Amino acid sequence: MIIIILVFSAVIVSFALSLTIGYTTQKKSLTENTLELNRITANELSRTTQTIVQSMQDTLKSASDYISSGQWKQEDLQHQIDFLRVSVPYFNSVVLVNEAGVVTATSPEALALKGTTLSSDQAKQALQLKQPLISEPYTAASTGRLIILASSPIYDAQGNYAGFIGGSVYLQEPNVFQKILGQQGENENGSYYYVVDSNGNLIYHPDPKRVGENVSDNAIVKLLLSGRSGQMSVVNSQHVKFLAGAAYIPAVGWGIVSQTPAVVVTKSVDAVIGKVALISAPFMVILLLIVIFISQRLSSPLNRLAHLASNLTSGTAKTVQLPDIRHWNYETSELYSAVNEAFRLLDRRAEEYSHQAHTDPLTGLTNRRLMDEIVARWAAEGVPFSIVMMDLDRFKTVNDTYGHQMGDEVLRFLAGRMLEEKGKNDYCCRYGGEEFVFLLPYRSDDEAYEIAERLRGRIESEISPTGRPMTLSLGISSYPARALTIEDLFGQADVALYQAKQGGRNRTIRYDEAAAAEAGNEADH
Repeated sequence: MIIIILVFSAVIVSFALSLTIGYTTQKKSLTENTLELNRITANELSRTTQTIVQSMQDTLKSASDYISSGQWKQEDLQHQIDFLRVSVPYFNSVVLVNEAGVVTATSPEALALKGTTLSSDQAKQALQLKQPLISEPYTAASTGRLIILASSPIYDAQGNYAGFIGGSVYLQEPNVFQKILGQQGENENGSYYYVVDSNGNLIYHPDPKRVGENVSDNAIVKLLLSGRSGQMSVVNSQHVKFLAGAAYIPAVGWGIVSQTPAVVVTKSVDAVIGKVALISAPFMVILLLIVIFISQRLSSPLNRLAHLASNLTSGTAKTVQLPDIRHWNYETSELYSAVNEAFRLLDRRAEEYSHQAHTDPLTGLTNRRLMDEIVARWAAEGVPFSIVMMDLDRFKTVNDTYGHQMGDEVLRFLAGRMLEEKGKNDYCCRYGGEEFVFLLPYRSDDEAYEIAERLRGRIESEISPTGRPMTLSLGISSYPARALTIEDLFGQADVALYQAKQGGRNRTIRYDEAAAAEAGNEADH
């Protein structure tokens, strides 16, 4: 009976321990993946926002140059700024201000600001600095609106300062950020993103009522205010825990935060482990019944010995026949085999959990966590290798046009072509989002380039799940031929990938080529 209880307890404890390990591993993996996905989302949105800001500045600069050159006639100024406001999607209103701060023209004219003197600190700052400027959010005294003022100085034909042309973005009304970043609806899992300025004020938020609110006490916002990007678990002002990724926008000192409620991860892992436990329970019951049966068989020789000992003690036994020692060893080995089988079953479950923790669930490729372990091991062992970092061009358009399910099909489509192109010892990894990586041991960057070009050509020529071909941009670097550290290796590949994007997409760039191109661009500037 004691043996049965011990075995029963051992199996139950092992099963519970297996589920606990699986739960912990799965939750850690999903948390890391969610943080990484939010970081990637924030990075993509930061690039978009920086492009918007730069385009706003470029538009105003072009307009001020036209005014300075005299191509905008005084009698046509109203028509011209009306045309500027309507033809570009950036500004809710446009004003011309002379060097004394007096408004000389507005669009729309309904603002009734013509002839008035601007008194806001932001307008005075633009007049004083006499250089392109994007202000912090402030409430306009004339309209009571929360706005951002972008301005560019104007000079007359003799080079004298003549005022500025300014464009206003109404933060609490339909504006360029809402159009470009997208109106966020109710996300099924509660994820959302927002934009803060250099003082921690909300510039864009899915809840318009919160625009203008200062959230500088938020830990992830503090990271942005220090000029850094990153990811972390945070508790927001409503005391809700989120898994957040943040990206800094260096052009204006703003930042973007993309975040997902932490409870989403917990619920997802609970559901997975619950299903595992439900599926495993019948097998565990059957296993326990088998163990009990074998335990009874094991105790049979001991019962016979006890009965014989009792007879000998009472003096009723006439002869003594000891149990066959080989029979005893056989019964013991049977029980040992059964227990071993139970642990092997649990080990297989642990291996399955480990596989899940190292495999991207959407594409079936190696996930970021295992990829990092592989490259760290190769670096420690002195294995030379190359990496190909790739990114689907305009993948956001696929999600926006066809939906995220089609986006998932496109990612699986790319993953399948990667597996077909990889060598026996190569690894195909999902780096995050629509970014993937080839790990190519003992291959030079020339060999990596050939593989990358074959894959790029296939993606370009084959019909994707969207019904049309897609394109890839790829960046290549090698260790230790190009990079002396793993961090430098991925940084170089990312630079090359970025150069491929900047160069028109649908191309493969090796790091040395990317560096040369970047140097050329800097020389042009």
